Amino acid sequence: MSEATPTAEDFQPPAALAGVQRAALAVGVLGTLGLIAGFVLQPERFFQSYLVGWFYWLAISLGCLGWSMIQHLTGGTWALVLRRTFEAGTKTLPLLLVLALPFLFGMNYIYPWARPEAIDDSLIQAKAAYLNVPFFWVRVAICFGIWLALTYALNRNSQKQDATGDPKSTVAMRMISGPGLVLLVVSGSFTSWDWLMSTDPHWFSSLYGFWFISSTALAGLCFGTIWAWWLHKRQPMQGVFKTRHFHDYGKLTLALTMFWAYMTLSQFLITYSGNVPEFTIWYIHRNDHGWKIFTVLLVIFHFFVPFLILLSAKIKQQPGRLVMIAFYMLFMRWMDLYWQAAPNFHKHLTFHALDLAAIAGVGGLWVWFFIHQLQKHTLLPLNDPFMEEVLGHA
Repeated sequence: MSEATPTAEDFQPPAALAGVQRAALAVGVLGTLGLIAGFVLQPERFFQSYLVGWFYWLAISLGCLGWSMIQHLTGGTWALVLRRTFEAGTKTLPLLLVLALPFLFGMNYIYPWARPEAIDDSLIQAKAAYLNVPFFWVRVAICFGIWLALTYALNRNSQKQDATGDPKSTVAMRMISGPGLVLLVVSGSFTSWDWLMSTDPHWFSSLYGFWFISSTALAGLCFGTIWAWWLHKRQPMQGVFKTRHFHDYGKLTLALTMFWAYMTLSQFLITYSGNVPEFTIWYIHRNDHGWKIFTVLLVIFHFFVPFLILLSAKIKQQPGRLVMIAFYMLFMRWMDLYWQAAPNFHKHLTFHALDLAAIAGVGGLWVWFFIHQLQKHTLLPLNDPFMEEVLGHA
């Protein structure tokens, strides 16, 4: 790189982003058309598929929010070079809030506690003060309010830092991120209980919220790794991303994969040792009628395969191989979400075209909006106090 002081013009987003954005919009429109057809023809299946697809992209957005705050707290250059990616990911939350509105018309298709016959279920009635439609949407509004407030505060100070280089903006982002991470963990836990766990209101796990938060971190990191690979192959970021950055991403992916396995196994062992019929039935459903093979494959391919691959330092240092693992892990994240939700809807293992339409429809629009946000700013926060270290190694 030149020894001259870099300017905003030196780190504008590459023009190639426009092509990716157009492709994402095309996928999103096609998927949305499929979803509209499903809503008209098979509303029950539409809402069940849409829940998994929408929640999948919500997890990535929350992962981006978490990593954005971790970057402000740690100041590590490994995350600083991805800060714009994470910031753009957080700005997709308003889109996801809009895309959540269809659920207003199909709660009874997803949640047993929202159906009229729930009044005859004593266990559901014992939870009725919490599990009711009005209060559900109050909690949704509170959680999104927290996430949007954090997104606004962080990005507003980031823009101030870009404009003035005032150290107060850096301090403000760090001060917001500490309590912000706590709020993210708490609100994310409630979100997982409400949207996913309550699809079976008879079952409960005290670890479920931590499982979800760890999965958002893994999803957000894998998404960031993919964009790091895409950007590092093009100017102006070609000389900025280094082997050590990808090595860090690989090590974090390995750690989060192990943590996911730990949380999943702990949840199973607690349920198994307790041997309470209301709890064990959740696992029985995932080991009958074809679901057992899905469960076994999930354990093998979500943990053992990436674990063994990522033990290699050489692979973690090769961006081309690491990005393949990142794509693979994002697919496994969808499989895990499907395993969490679908057995509560379908006794037998089954897939439907609407499952693909949901992930593509929501995902295409999400990526299109994400790129729109990424194009608004320089790819590096040039006035960040750690930026000199980043460019000094480039």
